[in-house]
Amino acid sequence: MSYSKKMLQALSDGDLVEAQLAFEKAQMEDLAEERLQLADNLFQLGFIEESETLYEKLFEEFPEEETLKIALAEIAIENDDLEKAFTFLESIEETSDLYAQSLITQADIYQVLNIPEVSERKLKQAKEYLPDEPLLDLSLAELYFSNEDYLKAVDMYEKLRGSFKEGESPISLDERIGVALSRIGDFEHAIIHLEKAIEEDETVERLFQLALTFYQLEENERAIELLKQVKLMDESFNQVYYPLAQILFDEGLHDEVIEIIEEGISQNPYETSLYHLASDTAYHLGDKDQAKQYLEEVISLEIDADLSKMRLAELLLKEEEYEEVIQLMDTLENKEQNFSEWILAQAYNGLEEFDKAKEFYEKAKETLLDDPEFLKDYALFLREEGQIDVANELLKQYISIVPGDIEIASLIEDERW
Repeated sequence: MSYSKKMLQALSDGDLVEAQLAFEKAQMEDLAEERLQLADNLFQLGFIEESETLYEKLFEEFPEEETLKIALAEIAIENDDLEKAFTFLESIEETSDLYAQSLITQADIYQVLNIPEVSERKLKQAKEYLPDEPLLDLSLAELYFSNEDYLKAVDMYEKLRGSFKEGESPISLDERIGVALSRIGDFEHAIIHLEKAIEEDETVERLFQLALTFYQLEENERAIELLKQVKLMDESFNQVYYPLAQILFDEGLHDEVIEIIEEGISQNPYETSLYHLASDTAYHLGDKDQAKQYLEEVISLEIDADLSKMRLAELLLKEEEYEEVIQLMDTLENKEQNFSEWILAQAYNGLEEFDKAKEFYEKAKETLLDDPEFLKDYALFLREEGQIDVANELLKQYISIVPGDIEIASLIEDERW
């Protein structure tokens, strides 16, 4: 048995000492073909440093062997040495059988560099050399998908139908098409493709995506059914808890919302959105102390703490606990956030410190004049300050965004204003 095979056997047995000894012997005594096979195997197993050592020594022996250039380029990519990768790839001549492969690998690099247009050009160039290679069309489709060019992606996926033997396609075309259609708002057709993908293989990811698509169509009962199925299949699938809880909240099933959220927090105690929804639900159920407790708990985790502090401040505003609001806002890491300035304006207004309130309203208005709720609140404050004309202009702007607010519309029309 070659030392290369002995090393692989030792790795399989978990004997790292024997594997290292065999590796050293293999470099000195095994045939080039055996060392190349070992390098390929080690790369696949994630032993990047060892595979690089073998490839480099082989390249010293066979500097014109272009399979080694491809391998060393892939190693360089793994090591984030993209300049070195390009050096190997660009040294492969256009006349080489591996030129197309070098273009494909370059396309991968440009995708990593977030230059999709060059990645696309390299793939299309490779297709000139391999016109009947479906994996190239698939790479193009995946490139379009990852760059959110969903119409192009769907077109490419559809063209791939029949290109792979049954069970040999690296991905589910129907799943990809379904997700792409869902993301561009074609939910009805997305459902058709996602259901076909589930017929192929019922995975939690596909059921989850189908559930979200039904939710977009406001078919909440079906969405809840599917999300509960996902949770039963894999309770560690953390993404399921928030949308399930949110849809249950929308349906008014508040007691069940808390139950789902507690399960979600037990799976992932750092998911801030769960605490925020739990707080909203507890407040809706009249348990104001519990609502505060959820927010205080997530603030203690120090993950997006400013966002959670502002959620707590909004709750405190509802309870007219204005001093607490001001104290809480003073603990923000970024004290110049627009919404924090609006929150402070409301708190000082509640304390009848109108000069302070005006100061923070004027700071907030620099970026919040397109927020209808801010427009309304600020206008009503200005009204109380006697600035009727300015208040009216803001309320007219508000009504253009929220035309259904009859109370505000009537205030504008009231000549006593």
